[in-house]
Amino acid sequence: MKLSRRGWNNLLIFALIIFMVVLNLPNVLKSRLQEQGPAYPYLLNPDATVEQLHFSRLSLERQGETWVMNQESTISAADLASRWISLAGTEVDEDTFSQLKGSLSSPETIEVWYLDQEEPQRVTYYQTPKFWLLKNWQNKWIAVSVEDSYLFPF
Repeated sequence: MKLSRRGWNNLLIFALIIFMVVLNLPNVLKSRLQEQGPAYPYLLNPDATVEQLHFSRLSLERQGETWVMNQESTISAADLASRWISLAGTEVDEDTFSQLKGSLSSPETIEVWYLDQEEPQRVTYYQTPKFWLLKNWQNKWIAVSVEDSYLFPF
């Protein structure tokens, strides 16, 4: 197959376009994937290492790679820590929170200490008959529907 000068020019232009697309494809894919955040926001910062969790009646502390609990429970310290670290929920907007606020009981707090941070994250939460309302690490309210014993097995 013999190409004319115009044919070679067209082939060269086409090859350059394909080359540019291949070079830019990773950046395009990366930007598309970054725009899509997690489907449900996390309660705790997923990019930070949790060192301690302090509840009103229980404390969990990481010692090396293991978790230690300061009292007996029906669940292991590692399982309970994992539940809290991976907890995610549905975001609740401010209008919905304002509507719910009148029917909420008094708030409770959990302290979460991260590695290399001087101050803890204080998680404020409310329990309603159907779900838990928690303020996450981004100061957004999230709703989580789980049994009491899943979060507080003590």
